[in-house]
Amino acid sequence: MATTTAAIPVRSTRTYRPIWGWYAALVVLMAWGLAAWIYELHFGLSATGMRDVVSWGMYIFTFAFFIGLSAGGLIMASSAEVFGIKALKPLSRLGVLSAAACVTVAALMIIPDLGQPFRVINIFIHPNWSSPLIWDILIITVYFVFSVVDLYVLQRHATEPSRWRKGIRVLAFVGLPTAVLLHSITAWIFGLQIARSWWNTSLMAPLFVVSAVLSGTALVTLLALCAERWGKVELSEDTRRWLRGFIIVSLFVDLFFVGADYITVLWGNVPADRSALNLVMPGGPWAWLFWVEWIAGGVIPLAFLLVPRLKKMPGALGLASVLVIIGVYAFRIELVVIGFVNPLTQYPPGNAVGTYNAQTTSFQFIGRYHPTWVEYGIIVGLVALFAAIVTIGYRSLHVMEPSTAGGQHRVRAAVEGKASS
Repeated sequence: MATTTAAIPVRSTRTYRPIWGWYAALVVLMAWGLAAWIYELHFGLSATGMRDVVSWGMYIFTFAFFIGLSAGGLIMASSAEVFGIKALKPLSRLGVLSAAACVTVAALMIIPDLGQPFRVINIFIHPNWSSPLIWDILIITVYFVFSVVDLYVLQRHATEPSRWRKGIRVLAFVGLPTAVLLHSITAWIFGLQIARSWWNTSLMAPLFVVSAVLSGTALVTLLALCAERWGKVELSEDTRRWLRGFIIVSLFVDLFFVGADYITVLWGNVPADRSALNLVMPGGPWAWLFWVEWIAGGVIPLAFLLVPRLKKMPGALGLASVLVIIGVYAFRIELVVIGFVNPLTQYPPGNAVGTYNAQTTSFQFIGRYHPTWVEYGIIVGLVALFAAIVTIGYRSLHVMEPSTAGGQHRVRAAVEGKASS
């Protein structure tokens, strides 16, 4: 008589060695970021590349970038419910998880920019309600709490759909305007600065919102593709088509807004406006931002998403998403740094840099900014923290299931086949 033994699932070390190696790499990067922050606390903000002329640098444009990623993730997740896009509903929990992780990292990004972490208390003790900064702090706090609650309800809905259906619907309708408001307020930090013509435009808020949808969708797409590659889930073709469509439409609108702003400045030819734009136009010292934003982050991704032969290539959607994210980050650099490089006053002897160097003058007519290893270290550490939050959240919360990501018929067939055998 043949004996049968129960099949005991064996966890392959092949599966787990890479994940522990991934965790180890993230811990090393976070430790490097912590060491860089300790160094900055000891030596002050002089350890960074920021000076009196360019007083906002890598921390701020990365902060604005992560705010956009977080808003875009929640906008995409809420849109799936509000507009009934069934193909995107399997990615709702992943979008909200990425939104919560991004807004956490964005909030932490402000602390090293302040120089001393205890200064953040002054925002709450002595709030200036006429400043968009305090509005941004409040909406970030509300947004973080909302993301956590939304993720919790989505998790419960996965196990008890009938009980939590109404809550999902309500949160989706609240989440969409909340995400738009988050990025609009962040945009108004720049757009309401009357003295800086490079920022003072009514296009700032809609441009930030559409770039948030663009970069957030690209991020969720990348995370979903990573889950498909390493998490044994399968994205349906319909889901891929909607993700591709979201990126294409938002990229066209984003480039149109930026182009409209460029044309307005070029046509008006106001010296203060034109001098800033000349820095990023071809031939200017910051022209690499133009090429990264328009070519690497615009034309090339559109080619991979629209040209039939290119979009059928393996990895075309993932590559386009990476390039889109790089292009949006280039725009954030362009926005922040160029707004400071041209000082508001151009009278001799220039603007004080804030530090003394025996070899060069301590005054400048044109600002200079080069991030130091301290800024790179802290940013890399915070990006590693984001990756750790998403990885742990994905693995512990099971935000994507094979049955929801791939197609019900495949799972049903597998179950029926197992039952018949």
